[in-house]
Amino acid sequence: MAQHRPWVWAAGVAALLAFPSEAATRYRCEMPDGSVRVTMLDLSVRFGGAVRHCIAFETSEPEVVPVVLRADGILPGVEDAVRPPPARAVPRVMALTPPLTVPAPVDFPRPPWWPMVAAASLRQGLDPRLVGALMHVESAYQPHARSPKGALGLMQIMPATGARYGVEKPQDLLDPATNIDVGTRYLRDLHRLFDGQVELVLAAYNAGEGAVKRHGNRIPPYRETQDYVRKILRLYRDR
Repeated sequence: MAQHRPWVWAAGVAALLAFPSEAATRYRCEMPDGSVRVTMLDLSVRFGGAVRHCIAFETSEPEVVPVVLRADGILPGVEDAVRPPPARAVPRVMALTPPLTVPAPVDFPRPPWWPMVAAASLRQGLDPRLVGALMHVESAYQPHARSPKGALGLMQIMPATGARYGVEKPQDLLDPATNIDVGTRYLRDLHRLFDGQVELVLAAYNAGEGAVKRHGNRIPPYRETQDYVRKILRLYRDR
């Protein structure tokens, strides 16, 4: 459907007004704002997109309401019909500090329990590739891995984090199914907390959500956390 531009509409009306008709026919035209204009011009013929409809009638009276254009060339009452739609606002993207320079991606092996990883990831609305990359960096797929800080299992879950998700006995986190379930649920909650910003989700998994918030929802300036995020993204991207 052709769209009527304001300058084209104004030029057309001006041209018609330059040659008034000698006939005693007038047109009662209903405008987009609901008002009625009586004019010598059947505006609906050429400007149907800006006029609802016009009805012809016979009269010997002069034009009741002359067509007068505004200074910007638009007939009052039709500005909404010819005004272009407002531009859609661009969503704000939170800047990251420091900026990440991610090395070229490298391959990582799939663990024997990859179907378990994929099922748990999809259940929590996560990308299994991201969970696999995180698991590779956290434990190199060792189900009995223990960190000096006390993190346990494939996804290196802290006992306090396990307790948040109903795992009361720390040793239960060494079970792959339990560990993957808790880890993916925790990632899901971080994903919601940080509006899906992957860098912040990973930083919070490593340093804690409190550390990310204290630094203004940015990656904390910790070398360990920054290297951690880079390593996972290197494995994850372009896979």
